[in-house]
Amino acid sequence: MQNPIETLEQEHEDIERELIELEEIMQSEEVNYPNLIHVFNGLCKIWDEHEKKEEKIFPVLKKEKIKMPVYTMMCEHKDLRGHRKAILESMNSGSEIKIKKALEEHGKIMITKLRKHINDEDEVLYRIVLDEFTPEELKQIWDSVK
Repeated sequence: MQNPIETLEQEHEDIERELIELEEIMQSEEVNYPNLIHVFNGLCKIWDEHEKKEEKIFPVLKKEKIKMPVYTMMCEHKDLRGHRKAILESMNSGSEIKIKKALEEHGKIMITKLRKHINDEDEVLYRIVLDEFTPEELKQIWDSVK
């Protein structure tokens, strides 16, 4: 069984795959609406599950040993959800003009911020966690938040 950090890192890779597909859609002359719906829904599904896990495990890690900016991470989650919501609202409008505008304004910002957020977690936070906890401790923490 993977430890929780490996699981979260794998989900980051899954999110990145969806972001690449979203960028390809954004670069197209016309919006491929069915593909946009498929990719955006896939991204949101992975993202939601991932965020739920993080929001359970981050406070536990902070309480245990890790000095981490849980508040900052949660604020970043909230900020990212705002961009996501703007894109979703444009998609629900059915207007290609609104969709293209939202993807241009919010899509680019969301992708950039999400990649930075993921990189910060992978390169800083998760490294610290792996240095501080044994595999057994990580499993106990993971089991406690499931």
